[in-house]
Amino acid sequence: MPTDAQLLIGKVLQIKDKISAKHHCIPSDLADEWQSLDKQTQCFESQGLYRSAVKGQQMSKRIAYSGSVKELSQLVSKLKKLNKKVTVNQL
Repeated sequence: MPTDAQLLIGKVLQIKDKISAKHHCIPSDLADEWQSLDKQTQCFESQGLYRSAVKGQQMSKRIAYSGSVKELSQLVSKLKKLNKKVTVNQL
């Protein structure tokens, strides 16, 4: 059973993917906010796994996030608001 933190990290990554797909539509007044949120959530990216994976061995993803579940929840809220603004602007 996933923990609350794991569920929130999943939401962060889903919303971040949605915004990344629309990155060309992010207006200049929201670009700074997007860059800030992107930097805050880079520790959840899985790029490091590809360099250290060994065939036949189980991997565990180490996340260098030291915040609380409440802070993760706030990140999700901020990303949702940004995604909504970008979607509205895109239309």
